[in-house]
Amino acid sequence: MSTATLPGTAYGDGFRMLLQAAGNGALLADLIGVRPSQVTRWKQGVQTPSAESARTIMDFAYIVARAEATMHEKVVPIWLDSPNQFLRGSTPRECIKLGRIAEVIGAIDAEDEGAYA
Repeated sequence: MSTATLPGTAYGDGFRMLLQAAGNGALLADLIGVRPSQVTRWKQGVQTPSAESARTIMDFAYIVARAEATMHEKVVPIWLDSPNQFLRGSTPRECIKLGRIAEVIGAIDAEDEGAYA
């Protein structure tokens, strides 16, 4: 599972972090909404992600890092797919895919501060 061909960019760093957190390419593909074969091609350096996929990878990586700083790392995957009061019942994953990053960060901040919706 070498990712040595990936550039040392925000995308490359985010990709490596998410791949490690997901454990395998299939789970990462599901997380960001692409086919597992695309993740394999990215890992091999055969293909680079579209601008949209690269942005989603960086957004997810940032959100996961922020969430792990606030809550236990084992809780983060559950939190990503759970309806959230701070997000008006949407899940963080849904909001990230819709580009509602600031709202997800606000939800993390609210949980970190102990606020209740």
